[in-house]
Amino acid sequence: VTMGSKSKSKPKSKASKSGPQSSTKPKSSSSTWFYAMAILPLGLLLFASQLLKSALPAPPSDFGSGSMFDHIAPRYDFINRALALNLDMSWRHKLVEVVVGKEGEIFKQGGDDDIRILDLATGTADVAILLGKAASHYTSSTTPSKYKPVIIGLDPSQNMISVGNDKITRHNLSNIVRLGLGDSRKLDDVVDNSFHAATMSFGIRNVPEKEMALCEIHRILKKSDSSLPSKLAIMEFSEPGPDSGVLGLVARFFIRHVVPSLGALLSGAPKEYMHLQKSIKEFPSPEKFVEMMEGLKCPVRSPENNELEVHTFGAFRVTEVINLNFGSVQIYVATPILKKYVTE
Repeated sequence: VTMGSKSKSKPKSKASKSGPQSSTKPKSSSSTWFYAMAILPLGLLLFASQLLKSALPAPPSDFGSGSMFDHIAPRYDFINRALALNLDMSWRHKLVEVVVGKEGEIFKQGGDDDIRILDLATGTADVAILLGKAASHYTSSTTPSKYKPVIIGLDPSQNMISVGNDKITRHNLSNIVRLGLGDSRKLDDVVDNSFHAATMSFGIRNVPEKEMALCEIHRILKKSDSSLPSKLAIMEFSEPGPDSGVLGLVARFFIRHVVPSLGALLSGAPKEYMHLQKSIKEFPSPEKFVEMMEGLKCPVRSPENNELEVHTFGAFRVTEVINLNFGSVQIYVATPILKKYVTE
């Protein structure tokens, strides 16, 4: 009996050993396939990105002009949503909330003129439309006033303006939102101290002379001692820094490789989306851009005689920097200020 029980136990032990071994093989194989299928698209995008960079010359820094956007205007909104994974509209909503206030405070301030907001690099008018909707909501729900909200959108691309005008008509906002051609570096048709707020989303990096554009914005914003001073809100991409963690690393890979290759595929305009990636890479870090805004020395004209002030210059005081999308998008919130030259 003892010998019989031993002979039965041996096959049993072999079966128990072979069972787990045979069951782990499919699991290991399926895991390998899963990781391979997950990494393969990233590898293909990396390869496509490198192929584009080697096949096409790098666009110049001033490539992001109106003519460039004329070329991609018809599919611009669709490609934006695809590249940003449909997150870009939530970022724009945040930008508008920062400008108008959570309760529409900008439209409720007293004064003797219309509430005017300027949206520069308006593109297809996404932000201008959101501002128009906010203006319509907050002014219609309060006591009627003879002063109306006015949203002006300017862009150097006629084709982008045309797409934006169609959207404004569909949203029934033509009585509030108006679009026109304009370059943020040269706002000759805009009067000094005439706007309560200005916005610019994903446009400042395409301007080679950023200081010139910022000084023009400073010129047209109201400078006063009111309880609700005028405001500038700029939203822009940047490459997440090395201390941004794993998700920041993913965002950096996305900007460097997914954006140019996928943008080229969807638009048929590889050079334009190579410029997009290049302009993000070359844009100053958030810290450096804040230094630029606060270190401006904008010329200031006297409101009495329109002559240049000798001892005064303009700059911005950055009140807040809002980080979005794992540090790859920032909203810079600032107010225009006047400074005196220090003389010994």
